[in-house]
Amino acid sequence: MEKLNNAKGAPPLYLQISEILRNKILTKEYAFDTIIPSETELQGMYQVSRITARQAIQELEKDGLVSRARGKGTVVIYQKHIEEFLTRIRSFTDEMKELGIVPGTSYAHMELVKADQHLAKVFQVEPDVPLYRLERVRTGDGKPIVIFQTYFHMGRNLPLDDNMYYGSLYAMLEEMNIHPVRIKEKFDCIMPDAHTREFLKVQRTIPILRRIRTSYDESGEVVEYTVSLYRGDRYSYSVEISK
Repeated sequence: MEKLNNAKGAPPLYLQISEILRNKILTKEYAFDTIIPSETELQGMYQVSRITARQAIQELEKDGLVSRARGKGTVVIYQKHIEEFLTRIRSFTDEMKELGIVPGTSYAHMELVKADQHLAKVFQVEPDVPLYRLERVRTGDGKPIVIFQTYFHMGRNLPLDDNMYYGSLYAMLEEMNIHPVRIKEKFDCIMPDAHTREFLKVQRTIPILRRIRTSYDESGEVVEYTVSLYRGDRYSYSVEISK
């Protein structure tokens, strides 16, 4: 356990304790939604007064790292904000790995649906023609981040086994010799419906970043049409443009 500096001119003890706790939160030793030591526990750990322990926790509260939950303790609410740079085509799995976040999938379901007017136009088929529809909930460090609702033409001959879709979709497509080489994307913001709130574990007041992607192969045919619903409190996009 780290020792406090009691020398003359050293930072106040509550700041030293808050800095120790801050580092443990940022390095995920105290992960999101876990409990940090209580005031009483901090008193015993660092041999300080109850007031000093309370001030240390208050510093973390001011910075939005923790929140006091009645009957539960002081909970870590800090989550690393994910910023993606729109410079190239890459999978969610690769994106998370580059950011040092462990990617995962908590839900995956593949089914056949009838194309509505919009999807028929996207895939250049007649309305009511069957399409593949894949819905997945992707996670980062075990917490839900985004819902992917992806549509494919029946000509792609994809498996209907849900278990096939818990890894990287783009890696799977590569293995099937399906290569997206060009994309179009549109972004807007919506409020979550009940389905989205359940899967992403968000309150109705948390905005959702909606990203609509259409990707094409070398022949210009649509590979996928994906509606992505991201937690607005976790995700952002950046674009750099040079003249």
